Amino acid sequence: MTAEGQAPEWVHLLPLGHFAARDGRVFDNSDPDALIATFRARAVDLPIDYEHQNDRPEARLNGPIPAAGWVKELIRRADGIWGRVEWTARAREMITNREYRYLSPAIKYLKAGGKVTMIKGAGLVHSPALHLTALAEEGQDGDRPSIAAQVVAEALGLAPDASEADILDLLQRLRDMLGRVTGAKGAVAQLAELAVIARGLGQENRIPRYAEGEPDPARFVPVKTLQAVLTERNEAQAVLREQNAKARVDDAFARGYLSPAMRDWAMALCMSDQASFDLFIEKAVPPYAHLFKPATTSAMPPGFASDGGAAIRSAEEIAICEQLGLKPGSLLD
Repeated sequence: MTAEGQAPEWVHLLPLGHFAARDGRVFDNSDPDALIATFRARAVDLPIDYEHQNDRPEARLNGPIPAAGWVKELIRRADGIWGRVEWTARAREMITNREYRYLSPAIKYLKAGGKVTMIKGAGLVHSPALHLTALAEEGQDGDRPSIAAQVVAEALGLAPDASEADILDLLQRLRDMLGRVTGAKGAVAQLAELAVIARGLGQENRIPRYAEGEPDPARFVPVKTLQAVLTERNEAQAVLREQNAKARVDDAFARGYLSPAMRDWAMALCMSDQASFDLFIEKAVPPYAHLFKPATTSAMPPGFASDGGAAIRSAEEIAICEQLGLKPGSLLD
């Protein structure tokens, strides 16, 4: 407002270039001439209301929404887009009495990139959000996180009441993780967007400035190196799993729990789910154990001494030899 406290004829509506709101949203007014051309082509004055009621559906349902003034002309200056306003008598009096001190623009913009496409008007507010779209005035409780901050916190897996500093800390850690995979240059290129958000949150000093150049080996690992390490580790683990599975299957096979036809199945099960294989062996009965017992025996045939010496002669053998006139033991020769 003017130094004398009077309602000004010209008001500052939008800054130039990229700018951020207090709630962290980032907007792009890189083509102000296009916005002015759109206003002139529509040939409709832009309304200025109270507290952005014109953009609140519930307010429109309650009856007429009085205007505080009308923007009749737009021009571009060094610091942004300015509008010439014709105030109503009521609004002029309220501004003079300092009942309203701030103006908040109402704009249309693209969600992707925040490019401003049209100035819809403005609203007299008590707590402006520094060049925001409608319904984006700062909340009455200065300590409460903004709606946008709550949405970002929820998307990042934080509590809805997480502070803006906590959100920025997590964003920075994510940037660092991304940098380790894509290299320092990719991370540096993306820090510009984070810096704009930080300025909007009033935390720009928390964002480090990285100089472009070769990645710092103490902080960044080349993607090829990381992939080679992971491949080598996976191959080593696969070899260990196979060796362990083979040892377990061989042991179960030797104890008669498995038949030769079951070996491939047992290997596949043990490598994919060792616990299930162990449970199978624990609950199974070794039905094939007899197949793996030795086919020969060290026991002597009947009639031979256990030490391999002379045969044991029975009474019947002795009687037969006497009847035939043979020497005892001749029947074994």
